Amino acid sequence: MFQTISFIAAFQSLFFAVLIITKKNKSVLDKHLSGWLILLTVNIVCISLSQNENLSYSGYLVYPGYILSGLHGFFLYLCTKSLSSFNLKKFKREYFIAIVYGILILIGFVLNGFYPQPAAIISRSVAFLFNVFFIVLAVRLFHYYKRFLETNFSNVDKVSFDWMRFLAFGLIILLGGALILVILHEFFSFSLSLYSAFSVIVLLFVNILGFRGIKYSTLFNQIVIQYNQPKASESDELPVNKDNSYANYGLKQDDAIILSEKLTLYMQKEKPYLHMDLTLKDLASALDTYPHYITQVLNTVFNQNFYDFINSYRIEEVKERLLDSQYQNLTVLAIAYDCGFNSKSTFNRIFKQKTGFTPTQYRN
Repeated sequence: MFQTISFIAAFQSLFFAVLIITKKNKSVLDKHLSGWLILLTVNIVCISLSQNENLSYSGYLVYPGYILSGLHGFFLYLCTKSLSSFNLKKFKREYFIAIVYGILILIGFVLNGFYPQPAAIISRSVAFLFNVFFIVLAVRLFHYYKRFLETNFSNVDKVSFDWMRFLAFGLIILLGGALILVILHEFFSFSLSLYSAFSVIVLLFVNILGFRGIKYSTLFNQIVIQYNQPKASESDELPVNKDNSYANYGLKQDDAIILSEKLTLYMQKEKPYLHMDLTLKDLASALDTYPHYITQVLNTVFNQNFYDFINSYRIEEVKERLLDSQYQNLTVLAIAYDCGFNSKSTFNRIFKQKTGFTPTQYRN
């Protein structure tokens, strides 16, 4: 049972890798994702065959099975960083780490022939620590990208990378389950049947990684690349300080107040928030200023990020229309879409957060 499900998972992992590799206009994320799936294929096969006592060479596959598992957190980090880094040259440090890890694998493989028991313990420990380290780094990047999205986009559903966050938690569950199985098997002599349940989890993880990867791997890159392309009339954007202060390059307080009044007037008169795809760059272009100046005003004067600022106007517009007899023939969702929202779940969540009522309750 265990080997059957494992080989199905390995086949699907390889199948998804081939689908991504053969895509046209592959992004950096596509390349790292396909590499992860190939690693997963080899890893699953090694672990599965190492548990087959009928094979004379099964003992030799225990070490590579465990040591390759240490690269899953590393590939999660690579894929996460690929959401904003579109040039392979920016991954030189990561590739160097991978080379060093590969050298350690070869050294360990040689030592495994002479000292199998110590090599197995060391390989499991190194794999576990390597995974933990890069999973932590990946989660930190998630929070950074979340701030980036909410600073620059009024709707983040299309550029959401929640599937990557889901993969991170899935990987944590996967590695935690593997650790528990090892402990039960080594110290309590539990039977191999436990691996059957674990193989189902592996199969689910492969499908999520494959399906979601194919669906979202290029979407984020396409939108962010398009957003970051400078327009002919624009100068280079000003750099952002790590501490998010504006003392050295931002607007003076009086100028920030003037821009905030100009921004408020423009929002009330032109209602740009009705456009679903409104970005910080669009708003700055309309006001003939730097996007970073808009961000400064939003943070210091309105105490909001761009995402919250725009959606607060959308909610107010929805509230007016829900109580206006002119819009009584429209559904709540139709009104939400007309006011700039592009997701029912996001609209309901923000509306409840801002008003304390569901849209239907508020209308009634």
